[in-house]
Amino acid sequence: MRRLLVAFSMIIIVALAPLGNEAQASRYPGNFGIGVGSTTIASGLSLKQFAGPTAFQLTAGCWGSCDGVAASLDFLANMPALASGNVLSLAWNFGAGAALGVGDGELGAAGAFVLGLEVIFAPLPIDLVLEWRPALHILSDVDLDILSFGGHLRFYLL
Repeated sequence: MRRLLVAFSMIIIVALAPLGNEAQASRYPGNFGIGVGSTTIASGLSLKQFAGPTAFQLTAGCWGSCDGVAASLDFLANMPALASGNVLSLAWNFGAGAALGVGDGELGAAGAFVLGLEVIFAPLPIDLVLEWRPALHILSDVDLDILSFGGHLRFYLL
């Protein structure tokens, strides 16, 4: 089952990667966002930097119930908008990331596939992102977490 999930995820990434375009970044008044978020292992400060049709997303802060510190870095392909208007746009992205956490004498590490749905409020330079993040935890225990979710609320700088 795990091998099938990994193979299916890789096929989707390879098939959809050419569809990303720079129109995603142009929906924002700036190309750098800052806010709060929750990802695989890490919750806290959320940063997003556009790089053409792709973006880097960093989340850093607490691990678990703030028993330690953690960071997560994702590489995302921004896809064309599903719907777009003057006030809001509904877009999506996908990608992969890795996370690392340290706390209570324990080390945690995981890799995740990311599938995000973005609501972009253009007049306010704010986005709200909901993500499905199936993850493979490799430290301290090996565990496949298919029902893992995250989210972000960010303000974009001009």
